[in-house]
Amino acid sequence: MNYKKILITGGSRGIGHAMVEKFQNRVSEIHSVSRSLSDHSEPNYIQHRCDLSSLGETKAFLKNFIHDHGVPDLLINNAGSGAFFEWGKFPDEEIEKQINLLFSVPILFSRTFAPLMAEQNKGMIVNISSLAVLYPLPFMPLYNAGKSALSSFSQSMMLEFQNRPKFIDFRLGDISSEFNNAQAKQSEITWSKKMKSAWRQIEMQLLESPKPEIAAVQLLKIISMEKSGVFYGGGFFQSKIAPKLRISLNHRGLLFLLRNRYFK
Repeated sequence: MNYKKILITGGSRGIGHAMVEKFQNRVSEIHSVSRSLSDHSEPNYIQHRCDLSSLGETKAFLKNFIHDHGVPDLLINNAGSGAFFEWGKFPDEEIEKQINLLFSVPILFSRTFAPLMAEQNKGMIVNISSLAVLYPLPFMPLYNAGKSALSSFSQSMMLEFQNRPKFIDFRLGDISSEFNNAQAKQSEITWSKKMKSAWRQIEMQLLESPKPEIAAVQLLKIISMEKSGVFYGGGFFQSKIAPKLRISLNHRGLLFLLRNRYFK
C-alpha cells in the first residue's frame, strides 16, 4: 500500500483488531484508538485509550493526535456497537451513546482529517457502515439509523472531495465476532415473543458468518483499488447477492421479507 500511517478506531478487538494484524507489515506506523487496549504489541503499533462514545473525550483525543502524530494517510472509522431494545424501552443514555459512536464520532474524525488530507493531496477515509443500510435489523433502530447516516455522509464527501482524500463506504454484512455479546440489551425476562424470535435469527446469522479476518482481507483489496465508492463485504450472499436483490424489492416487499425472516 501507499499508506504509511494508519489510524483505526475500535482496533482492540473484532474486525478492527483483524485489520490491525493484516495491515501491520504493510505500513510504517499504525495507530488504534479504543476504550480498552489489546495485548498486541509491535514496535510500529501505537494504542490510544479513549471512550469514543464521549464527544468530549473524542475532541480532546483528536487535538492531541494532530499535535503528536500529524495527519494519517489512511483513516478507518470502524468503532461501533449495537443496542437491542423495544423502542418504547430504549434508554436515553443508549440513544446518546449510539448516535455518538455510530455517527457523530466518525463525522468528527472526518472533519478533522479530511481537509488536512486535501491540503496535502493525499489520503483515504474508510467508513465502516453495514448491510443494515439496506436490510434493517429488528429492535436495533439506532444501529440501523446510525449506519445509514454514516453511509449517506460518505457519499456526500465523495461529491465534495473529487481528488483526495478518497472516501469508501464499506457496507459490511454479518461477521462472526463478539459484537452480539458486547451490545447493550433489554433485560431478557421482558422480551416479547417477537424479540426472542428476532434475537435467535440474529444469533444464527452471526454463527454462520465469516471471521473478521475475511473482512480485513476484503477491505485491504478495496483500499488497494485507490477509488472512492460504495463496497460490500462479508459472506458471499450478503456481499454479492443481497445488494442486488434489494434493487428488485419495493418497500412493501422488503418489510414482508424481513418480517418473515425475523418473526417466525
